Amino acid sequence: MTSLAAPMLEEVIVTGQKRSESTQDTPVAITGMTSDSLEKFGFASANDISAQVPNMQVSGPFGDVQPIFAIRGVSMSDYSSNQASPIGVYSDESYMGPVYTHGMNFFDVERLEVLRGPQGTLYGKNTTGGAINIITKTPIIDDGFHVNAKLGAGNYDSRVGDLGVEGTLIDETLAVRAAYSFSRNSGYTENRSGGPNLSSIDFQGLRLTLNWQISENLNNVLKLTHGQNDSMANASRNEPRGDLNNGGAGLFGAVGGVVSGALLQGDASSGYMDNTGYSASSQNLGSHEVEDNFTGPLIVNSDMLVNKLEYLGEYHTFTSITSVSISDYAQQQNTDGSPEELLEIRWAVDTEAFSQDFRVSSNYDGMINFIGGIYYAEEEMDMHNEYAIYGTPPDVRVAITYPGATGYYPYLLDFGQLDQKMVTDKTSYAAYAQFRFDISADFGIDFGIRYTVDEIDLTYLNISREGYDGSPRGTYVPGNTTRHDEPFIPLNLGGDAGIVEIDLFLQNLLTGETTLEDLFETGEIGYTHGAYTTDSSEPMSAKEQELTGKIGIDYRFNDDFMMYASYSKGFRSGNFNGGVYYRERDFDEAYARPEYIDAYEIGFKSDFYDQRARVNAAAFLYDYKDQQFINVVGVSNFLENAGGSQIAGLEAEIMFAATEKLMFMMGLGYLDTEYTELSLSNTETLNNPNDEIDLSGNELISAPKISGNISIDYEIYSGDSGYINWNVNANYQDKQWYSAYNDKGGYENIKQDAYTLVNTRLTWRGINEDYSVSIWAKNLAYEEYDGYAINLQAGFGFDYFQEGPPRTFGVDATYKF
Repeated sequence: MTSLAAPMLEEVIVTGQKRSESTQDTPVAITGMTSDSLEKFGFASANDISAQVPNMQVSGPFGDVQPIFAIRGVSMSDYSSNQASPIGVYSDESYMGPVYTHGMNFFDVERLEVLRGPQGTLYGKNTTGGAINIITKTPIIDDGFHVNAKLGAGNYDSRVGDLGVEGTLIDETLAVRAAYSFSRNSGYTENRSGGPNLSSIDFQGLRLTLNWQISENLNNVLKLTHGQNDSMANASRNEPRGDLNNGGAGLFGAVGGVVSGALLQGDASSGYMDNTGYSASSQNLGSHEVEDNFTGPLIVNSDMLVNKLEYLGEYHTFTSITSVSISDYAQQQNTDGSPEELLEIRWAVDTEAFSQDFRVSSNYDGMINFIGGIYYAEEEMDMHNEYAIYGTPPDVRVAITYPGATGYYPYLLDFGQLDQKMVTDKTSYAAYAQFRFDISADFGIDFGIRYTVDEIDLTYLNISREGYDGSPRGTYVPGNTTRHDEPFIPLNLGGDAGIVEIDLFLQNLLTGETTLEDLFETGEIGYTHGAYTTDSSEPMSAKEQELTGKIGIDYRFNDDFMMYASYSKGFRSGNFNGGVYYRERDFDEAYARPEYIDAYEIGFKSDFYDQRARVNAAAFLYDYKDQQFINVVGVSNFLENAGGSQIAGLEAEIMFAATEKLMFMMGLGYLDTEYTELSLSNTETLNNPNDEIDLSGNELISAPKISGNISIDYEIYSGDSGYINWNVNANYQDKQWYSAYNDKGGYENIKQDAYTLVNTRLTWRGINEDYSVSIWAKNLAYEEYDGYAINLQAGFGFDYFQEGPPRTFGVDATYKF
C-alpha cells in the first residue's frame, strides 16, 4: 500500500453521545481524532489538542500534567487545586476531577473526542464548557499477538518511548494489553543562578487492560492505570512594574525624587523593580532564562481503576462504569521568578474519588430510542499550601514606586509564611435520560433531561502564620477577631497606609473624606491573627439541586448534508474559596455560587465531491451567568462570580482530499465575548477596599476573537519498499486577555498578542506500514508567547508570566507487528 486507496475522507467513529456513530451523523459540535491522526500530528501531551480544534485553547502553567482548557471562551482561571474545570475530562468514560491529573492518561490512546458546548445531560459531571474524552486502546479477543514500540530523542536531552503488547490469553474469552510510556527532557528554561534547567518533563505511565467476554452477551473491560511525574516545575517570569521614576505628588514628591535619584546612582536598574528591588528587566535575560532560587520538583502520582461491564441484549444494552482513583500533587514554585525570597509557594493536595454510572440504552426498530441512567460520585480533597512571603525584606524604594504601600513596610520585614490547610468533601447524585425521536428517515428530535444534586462540605479550614522555619506564630482562621480581612493593619493616618502622603491626609481631613471612624483605625495597627491553633473554622456545607438538559432537531437533506439546531443548559457546581484570606467568612463570602450557561446553536455537517471534501460548521450564542474565577488582590485570593457575560461565535472544520497524495485540513473560530455585569476591586488603590472598577464590556478570559489551524499532508514519494509523507500544520491565536480586567486598573500587560505556532513532521513508512521513522519539529519559527499571566503588582510589585515552550525537534522510530 503506497497511498490512500482512493481520495476519500476517513470516517471517524465517536461515542460522544454514548453510542457509536460517525462524527458526520452526530448532531453536535464534536471533533474526533483517531490514533493515526494523532500520530501524524506528533501528539505528545494534552497541550497538543488545541492544534486541530477550533475555538479551543490549552495552557500549561504548571506543566504538561496540569493543562488548563478553554473552549468557546469558557475557561478556568482559578489555579486552586480544589476547583473543578468547566471542561470535563474523561478517561474511558470515567470523570477525572482533579485538574492536576488531566494530563496523566494521555498515552496509548485509541481516540480523542472534543465536544464543544455545555454538557448537561449524558455526562457524569455537569460542565459549562465542553468535554474531552480519552479512549485508550482495548485488546481484541482472538486477534493474534501484537506489539507496538516507539523510541525517540530530541533537543533538551529529550527521550520518549512507548510500548504496547497485547494478545489473547484464553480463546474466545480473555485478551490482555499492557502499555508503558515515558517522556523525559532536561528542561527548556536555563537557570542563570545555577542548578538544573527548569520546565522539564519526567513522566511515565503504565496501563493494564483486561478484556473478558464472560458470555455471548456479557463483556467486562478492566483498566488499571498508574502515572507518575517527577519533573522540575515550570519557571516563572518576573516583569517588574514598580516605577522608580515615580516621584509622586504632594509634600513628599520632591523628597521622593531626590531619594530616587540618589539610589539610582550606579544602579543598573532599568527603572523598574519589584518590591524587593529586583529588576529582572535589567539582567539581560533572554527568552526562557531566569534567575531562580527556589523552583523545585513538580510531583504527581495518579492511580485509576476503570471497570466497564456491559450486557448486550436484543433491544437493550446495560452498561456499568465503575471508577476509583487515588492521586496526589506537590509542587515547589518560585512564583516571584527571581533570586530573592519574595513569594515562594509549596502546593500540595491528596485526592480520593469514586464514581458509579449505570445506564441503559435501547436499540428499537421504531421511531423512539433512549439512553437513561443514574450516576453517583464522591471526592475528598485534602489540600495543604504554604506561602512564604518577603523572606527578602522589601526595598525602601517601595516608598517611591508604590507610595500607598509605605505603611505595610514594617510588617513585611519578618512576615514568615502562611500555612493553609483545607479539606473538602464533594458528593454528586444524578438521574438522566435522553430520547431520540426519528420522526422520519430524515428528520429527528433529541430531548434530554438531567436532575443533579451536588453537595460540598468544607470540613476543615485553618490558615495560620508561621516563621520561615515552620514555627507557629498565630492563626487567622480561626482566630482573627478583628473586622479586617487582611493579614495586618498597617501604619496609617486615617486609614490610609500611605503615611508619607501627609498632604493628602490633611486634604482628606479638611474635605471630610477622612472620618472619625478612619481616625480610630490609626490606632488599630498590627497583625490580625489570634493565638496559634490547629483547630478548624466552623464547617460549612452547600447543596445544589439543578435541572439541566437539551433539546435538538436535525434534518438530513441527503446522505451527505445534515443541519441541526439545539438549545442546551449546563452548570458548574459551586465551590468554596481555595485561596488565602484572613478572617472567618460567612457562607455568602466563602462560597462561590454555581455558574450556568444557556446555549443556542445551529450548524451543519456536509460531505461532497464524492466524499473527498467535508465542511462542518456551527454558530452559537451563550448566555453565561455567575462565571467563577479567581481574583488576586494584594496577598489575598477571592473566588468570585461574574454577574453575567455573553458569548457569540462561529466555527468551521474543513477537510479536502485533493488527490490520493494530498490532504488539506483547516479549522476556523470566531468569538465575540463580553462581561455584561462585573465589578472588581481596584488593585491600584489597595488601601480603599470599597473602590471597584466596572468591567462590563470587557472580553472574557482566554477568548481570542480569531483562532485557526491548518494542516497539509502530502505523500512526496512512494516506492516498492515504502513511502515518504510530509505534514505541516500551524495554529493561530488572536490577542487574548488572561484577566477580566483587560486593560483597566494596571492590567494592560496581562495578555498575549496574536501568535502562530508552526509544526512539521517528515515520515518514512514501510510498504506494509509495520515500521516508520520520523523527523519532526514543533514551534518551528521559535515563536515567543505566554500561556498564562497574573497581575501581582498590588502585593509584590510585578506581573507574573508563564512562557510557552520554545522550538523543539527530534527523531522517532516505531515498529508494529
